[in-house]
Amino acid sequence: MKSVTSFMGRIITFSLLAAIGLLISGSQVSAKYKEKTIHCTAMSVEGNWEINGDLPREALLISLQGLVNRTGPRLYLLYGSDYDYGNVQALLDYYHADHHVEYTMIKSIPDALAKFRKYVKGYIVYDQKIRDSIVLSFTAAGIMDGVVVAPDQVPMMKKLGFKELANYDGKFESMDTTQIYQWAYDHFWNKCSHKELIYMGGVEGKYMKPGIADLGIANRAFFFDLSTDPRGGTQYKLASMLYSKMKPFSFIFGWHSYMKDTEHSSVTLASHYALRVEGLNTNPNMSFHRWIKLPPGYKFRSHHGDLKNLKVENKIYVSFIQSDGLGIGAWLRPGRGQIPYAWEVNMYWYNYAPAILQYYYSQATPNDEFIGTLGGPSYMYPKAIPDKYRPTAFKMAARLIKDLDINMFEIFDASDSLTRDLPKKVVDEYLKYMPNEIGFVNGYGPAHTFAIEDGRPFMSFDYYLPPTRTIKEADADLEELAKMNPKRPYFICFHVREYTDVKGVMDIMKGVGPEFKIVPLDVFLKLAGMAPTFKTQYQFTR
Repeated sequence: MKSVTSFMGRIITFSLLAAIGLLISGSQVSAKYKEKTIHCTAMSVEGNWEINGDLPREALLISLQGLVNRTGPRLYLLYGSDYDYGNVQALLDYYHADHHVEYTMIKSIPDALAKFRKYVKGYIVYDQKIRDSIVLSFTAAGIMDGVVVAPDQVPMMKKLGFKELANYDGKFESMDTTQIYQWAYDHFWNKCSHKELIYMGGVEGKYMKPGIADLGIANRAFFFDLSTDPRGGTQYKLASMLYSKMKPFSFIFGWHSYMKDTEHSSVTLASHYALRVEGLNTNPNMSFHRWIKLPPGYKFRSHHGDLKNLKVENKIYVSFIQSDGLGIGAWLRPGRGQIPYAWEVNMYWYNYAPAILQYYYSQATPNDEFIGTLGGPSYMYPKAIPDKYRPTAFKMAARLIKDLDINMFEIFDASDSLTRDLPKKVVDEYLKYMPNEIGFVNGYGPAHTFAIEDGRPFMSFDYYLPPTRTIKEADADLEELAKMNPKRPYFICFHVREYTDVKGVMDIMKGVGPEFKIVPLDVFLKLAGMAPTFKTQYQFTR
């Protein structure tokens, strides 16, 4: 198919040019700046993440990591190849090659505790029968400077000479979840930092993946796992109270519990208090990443399409956006760079862990574009943000994407169970407070908000690729969309989840007709602004 192969034919040339550019850029930096060598320790935390299985070892090491990385990058944990984040080893390799990070491996917990003994005042015992006691113990670990342990690890800790700081085994057997976190609030809240909350949810039941706990422990944050469903009774009321105690635009790291509530209720409640959601509970090594700095004078430079002398054709233009693309997506999987593709950027990394972004920017080919996300300076639902905070949220997002050399922005709002569309006043505010963006994309799944102002389109996704959709079914979907929208040009903004890689998308596009043309997202938005065949429409409001 020409629309695919035409780009594939140019990719070798592009890759060579990109490589040459990176070599020149790197030599210029090294000539001016010699980064100090960082010596650290790496250790494996591979395992099954079962509370009564390998979690005791993993949780102990993650809590140790939070303590020892509080004042510097000392311990990096290597997660298994099947872990949610597939970039763990790749980032360490990048730090070694480009940021003078040298590391030695260590295998046993006793050796790790001996090496980092001066950072650990003792241990906190949690109750393996009560999940919430494990979550609560992470809060205690940050405040008391202790590691968390299961009861059967206590003999090892005593043998190594560590003292018991707290013991919650059996303490909360008569309490429900709300009472446990109320107890934690009463005992710990005033001793915690309030820059962030850690939502230690995720998969319920016998598993827990507390990858983000190291950051929370390092920053002495408060951990919780409460329902954010308005029907959640006392859990919802306590969660709402915790959120109300945070300053607007503070962070909530982690993720909601899948068996308690929904992503939509979780982000809606956070947005109601103008809080920034960042995830996930599985996100590893953040206490380490934050110490790796950019070289002095480093500027992010992303690839942009050629927007000059564009001509609109009677085509079906298709552009792809990969959600969860950096970290838990398809970046390291087959096909990247062979067709134009846009990747969602975790913008908070700019301030929290800029070297992670440097890694992705350094690897990007001319076919890899970046788009800012998601709704605000982090994951926020604009309709749920109070009116008085919404301009600030959009201005913060605009500053971040400018610093990241990005000129496109994506929105998703599920605060209304009936629609993913936005009212006119919210669309107008995006266009007003984010004036440098060439266009906006809305919806996650297909939505119906479309507008244009001075050639800047505000568009919605026309297609969402479910993880269960076959190539043949996706081809049929696209052909059906083409029939339903006969006017040309027709613009299909195509949402790809992390379950599908670029090669899979290419296989889909091989099955459609020559009328379909793949273009970079910025070219797509520019062309849509030149020939807006869509109908202007917003969420209906009374």
